[in-house]
Amino acid sequence: MRGNVGNEIPSKAAQPDLLTDSIAKPLRKSSVFRGLLWAEWFAHSKLLLLFLWLWLIGVWVMPLFLHPGWILLLGGIYGLIAGPAYGGVDVLEGCEEFSFSLPATRSQRYAARLTVGGGTLLLLSAMNLLALGLDLQQVLARLYIQTGIIKPLPVLKPGLLYGLILALPLAIFAFSFALSSATHSRTFILTAWFWGGLGALAVLQLGFTYEELVWASLNGYFTCPLLLAAAGIGLSIGHRFYRLKEIGQRSIPLTLPGKWWLWVILFVIGVFAALVLVSSLAENYPKFLAPADQR
Repeated sequence: MRGNVGNEIPSKAAQPDLLTDSIAKPLRKSSVFRGLLWAEWFAHSKLLLLFLWLWLIGVWVMPLFLHPGWILLLGGIYGLIAGPAYGGVDVLEGCEEFSFSLPATRSQRYAARLTVGGGTLLLLSAMNLLALGLDLQQVLARLYIQTGIIKPLPVLKPGLLYGLILALPLAIFAFSFALSSATHSRTFILTAWFWGGLGALAVLQLGFTYEELVWASLNGYFTCPLLLAAAGIGLSIGHRFYRLKEIGQRSIPLTLPGKWWLWVILFVIGVFAALVLVSSLAENYPKFLAPADQR
């Protein structure tokens, strides 16, 4: 009997509880993800509240001084600022080694930042669409007009802008977020807003060119899906690079990168390309505000 002690069946208490483990593991993952969401909100809450105040001012105060349609730019401005702020926070704070040593996986960290930053952008875009659809600016303007404070403004006819309010800021945010999350260079992160915006403008111009060739007008049927698809592809590529990213050297204080002259040349070329794209889009701006039957 003693020789068979090693072959005895372990007691029920000693056996691993597969059911409990299968339940506890997702709970642990969700707990880590919730912690990441709270951390991202806590780290960027001032930025989010700032844009909330800008939206309130743009809807209820700016019609006194400016055309109410300027609020449509708010989503793009948020995408330019929030993309690098969320994607490159580790490098900017010099805490890559600390954050990568936490229990959270790279995918969880990437998804948490994308959820908070991108979710806020979607919420802001929805609020812009709501303000545009309910004509909140004109409601307030009527009060000012009746009191004689301001003169009546032409009614904003958004047309194509309905789709661009969502698609263009999302593409800007996605490109700058993906670029910032994949690099170790602080200089590149601080200029990622420019490259992300330039990429989104290039995709926008490509879509408009195709629509002019096929339909001889701008309708957004190709441009908006193209921007959304490009944003998804950019985020997927950024996620792939972020999962393979290693801890980089800390660069405190901020220093000029190697071959800085090459960066200057690229930046000058980018500025020139941005001016060409913006001037081309400015020519089509009246078409954005016209209804479909007048284009």
